[in-house]
Amino acid sequence: MNNKRDSASMGSLPEAPAIDMRANAQGFEAFLRSQFRGLLQFLRARTASEQDAEDAAQESMAKLMRYRESEPPSVWKQLLYRIAVNVAHDQHRVAQSHHSKDHVALEGLEIAASEHSPEQRALYDQQVARLTKAILELPPKCQRVYLLKRVHGLSHADIAKRCNISVKMVEKHLATALAQLRRKVGDSPMETF
Repeated sequence: MNNKRDSASMGSLPEAPAIDMRANAQGFEAFLRSQFRGLLQFLRARTASEQDAEDAAQESMAKLMRYRESEPPSVWKQLLYRIAVNVAHDQHRVAQSHHSKDHVALEGLEIAASEHSPEQRALYDQQVARLTKAILELPPKCQRVYLLKRVHGLSHADIAKRCNISVKMVEKHLATALAQLRRKVGDSPMETF
């Protein structure tokens, strides 16, 4: 008889924590839903684009899931925003160190140099090096817009959509990029190659 009572009580023990965990999970999901808009707004000011802000918000919420069982609900919001700041910093650091969105492999560009003299080729190589250095020194947003236009051939409207900015801002970034490039490189006739 004790065995029946023990097995019956053992059968009900796992159910009680499952109900609590389900309630906690529902509370956590409700918390995440209630925080998403505010977190996204917070991250818009700390990331390069709307897409980066959305990615950072989702990553922050996913990372917070590790703490939903170990931390009380009263600290979830503070913890979420601390995680979000770290995620935004990580995104910025990766973008700065790798130029991940704007990377263009210059090795892939083929130039027919068979009809050019060694002097012309050396001059061209110097111009390419100066231009590459000048492009890498552009502000990140100007650099991205310039590369999307010059390397990928996108229209102003496509660039605006991709960067989540206005067409007017695309034009401003292009004008800034071209002015800086002219200052640093000059008006060299590279199109002859």
